[in-house]
Amino acid sequence: MMTTLSMNRRSRFWRRFVGGLSAVALVLQVGCYSYLPLQTSVPATGRRIAVVLNDRGRALVGDRLGPAIDRVDGLLVEGSAEQVTIEVYRTLDLRGGPASWTGERVQIPRDGISGYQERQFDRRKTIIVSAALVGAVAASMLLVNLDLFSSFTRDRTGDGGSTGEAR
Repeated sequence: MMTTLSMNRRSRFWRRFVGGLSAVALVLQVGCYSYLPLQTSVPATGRRIAVVLNDRGRALVGDRLGPAIDRVDGLLVEGSAEQVTIEVYRTLDLRGGPASWTGERVQIPRDGISGYQERQFDRRKTIIVSAALVGAVAASMLLVNLDLFSSFTRDRTGDGGSTGEAR
């Protein structure tokens, strides 16, 4: 009976651990991207970019995006000589605090923009995160298979009955 209980605990632990690890892996996917400065003055439409605002830009879009916004991340919908239109997915304030958005379109005047950054896949970060996750899964499998998470109590049968005492 104790063997079955121990195996159920191990199975439950393993399922929870793998589920948690999967959730962490999904969250870390965001970390596999970097924003790099664009060398061109006008990015192409349809690209995921970040617009870095200057003081004038913060004042001009403060009523729509909030005060003290440093960077606006999103999809570039349209760019003209006077302004850019972006579907906002996230903003960062001057202290680095993020705020999530759901793709609302915001027009930002060109004279309020100090630069553009492009979101690019970071191969090095992805390899490091993937290796760490594979290592964590392998280590946990080894620990579970070595029975390090089992209970310290055992049934003592054959000595006159079961006591359930710790060894």
